[in-house]
Amino acid sequence: MEKVKKFKELCSEMEQRKKNLDEELREYIQKVNHICDLGGFVSYEDKVIDPSNSISDELKREYEYLFSQIRKHVQSQTQWIDEINQAYKEAQDEILECVQQKTRSQDMVNHIQQIMGRIIQVNRLAAIEYGEQFIANI
Repeated sequence: MEKVKKFKELCSEMEQRKKNLDEELREYIQKVNHICDLGGFVSYEDKVIDPSNSISDELKREYEYLFSQIRKHVQSQTQWIDEINQAYKEAQDEILECVQQKTRSQDMVNHIQQIMGRIIQVNRLAAIEYGEQFIANI
């Protein structure tokens, strides 16, 4: 089951991506706090605003570049989230198709889909693993 395997790989990658993103956001907050400590603030567009001219231009450029890189990375994660959502849908479809082929029962497919729908509210990976386990037990 190729699509199930792909989804599970993305799930394992998700944990590392979350750790990396958390670290970047901690760094972002740390730098913003540093700017505030120096009497400045950071605009919505990630520009350093320094009303008292107490922050060097070099530091402003360095932080603005860092902020823009973090913003780009965060935005790229939304594309990845779309990818994992699509991978889940494909894995679920693959499981339901396999259940249909093995049982020849639309009622069973509907039942599995309903159970997976309940499980997904808590954990998508657990829902896929439930489907895999069901198929293995047929």
